Amino acid sequence: MRYTIIVVGSALLITSVLILLLSLSTNSKDDHASTVATRLRIGLQANLTHAPALIAKSSDAFSKELSMDVEYRIFKAGPDTMFALLTGQVDVAYTGPIPAIQAYLASNGSVRIIAGVTANGAMFVTRDDINTVEDLRGKRFGTPQYGNTQDIALRSYLLEHGLRLKEDMGDISIINAKSSELLLLFRKHEIDGLWVPEPWASMAMKEQRSRIFLDEMSIWPDGRFVTTVLVARSDLVEKSPELVNKVLRVHINTIRWMNEHRDEALSIASREMRSITGQSLPEDVVKSAFSSLEFTYDLMQGSIEGYIRKGRMLGLFPSEYVPSNLFYYDGLKSILGE
Repeated sequence: MRYTIIVVGSALLITSVLILLLSLSTNSKDDHASTVATRLRIGLQANLTHAPALIAKSSDAFSKELSMDVEYRIFKAGPDTMFALLTGQVDVAYTGPIPAIQAYLASNGSVRIIAGVTANGAMFVTRDDINTVEDLRGKRFGTPQYGNTQDIALRSYLLEHGLRLKEDMGDISIINAKSSELLLLFRKHEIDGLWVPEPWASMAMKEQRSRIFLDEMSIWPDGRFVTTVLVARSDLVEKSPELVNKVLRVHINTIRWMNEHRDEALSIASREMRSITGQSLPEDVVKSAFSSLEFTYDLMQGSIEGYIRKGRMLGLFPSEYVPSNLFYYDGLKSILGE
């Protein structure tokens, strides 16, 4: 089976999708459907939080189960991934919960969350002289992209603690860049901290004079929060539920295998990341990062609803916003026999 890796790095904001969606014609949607009939396009990121996707790619699991060509498209962050999904460039995707929710809202329900992928594994790493919330004042911090899950986590954390950004007449700055670039800025002391997913959080901890200011799991009631979800276009779910169920079957089997073979899973995911990024991460860093992650196909609905509340607090979503059809339950229920 043929695999095409396309690296996408445009910093398009998910809110701009509305304009483009209005310009999509019925013929365009038909073209997307015909493409899926012969080829499945999967969006993901080269992060350990996307390890199930990396491992399925390595084993050709999707092409074997679906008996069709599979094309992987690599993105730098969730908003870019969702832009591609909503404009028909990919069919299913691994992404953070916030971009998935944003895409659902922006497209009037054209995205469905079909499974969970990863829980936990995001941290706020700062210089070691930042010890209290008050120490955050006047500092510069980084997140992977405006509007992505870690960006919203940082913004909501600051707001909850009475801190404001410069654009809101405060004294804290947030810059957005790829996680690898944020690590370089942190190393050069051009930012004071970064809220990033693994393995970048563990990489940042390798720098001199750094500390974990906050492990995000500590601010969630049950110490568990969703990091990555698996989404599909709603038209694919409605018109090709059998195909979606096959995708889910691969996903479930991959996660079950990973949880039974953690060491081998780590090795494969690291190799795939190196192949995509050209970067080789220290073994101790990768092991530390991997140990903080939980891989699960559970939808983690409670955690996703928690992110919706954060989005409301930041004005990202309307105050009355309740995504009534965001989750696709039938696929998991069918496969798991519930």
